[in-house]
Amino acid sequence: MQPALQPLEDPDQLNQLAQEARSQGQRMVERLQQEWREGTNRFDRDGETVLIAVQNECIVGVCGLNRDPYCPGDDTGRVRRLYVSAAVRRQGIGSLLVEAIQQRCPGVFTQLRLRTHSPEADAFYRALGFRPVDGDPVCTHVWRVLS
Repeated sequence: MQPALQPLEDPDQLNQLAQEARSQGQRMVERLQQEWREGTNRFDRDGETVLIAVQNECIVGVCGLNRDPYCPGDDTGRVRRLYVSAAVRRQGIGSLLVEAIQQRCPGVFTQLRLRTHSPEADAFYRALGFRPVDGDPVCTHVWRVLS
């Protein structure tokens, strides 16, 4: 069954996912929660969002879209805090989340950027049309938005 995607309403919705990620040495979900609570990043500026994937009444994935803080101007988006529960990986949920983010970009952003250091994530993003970037300390992959 394909999960339903919906906007995140409260960072506490991610408690279980954050705990799982932390147990695997990943802190991105916890950072999303912390920044939301502190008010430093609520994904609430024009064009921004956080989507959650819900399957069998459980949140099994999360992915955010921000205006890229490392780029001048407002035409660059940044994929943030993608995490999919280990129990449902390789079932297309990560792709579903990122593709939903990509679909929000036309008319708002001209490109999406992100940073990852994982070979698995590199392959994942390349499969979704992202191209590797060399020599940029804050960006490893870029995707050009087609108008």
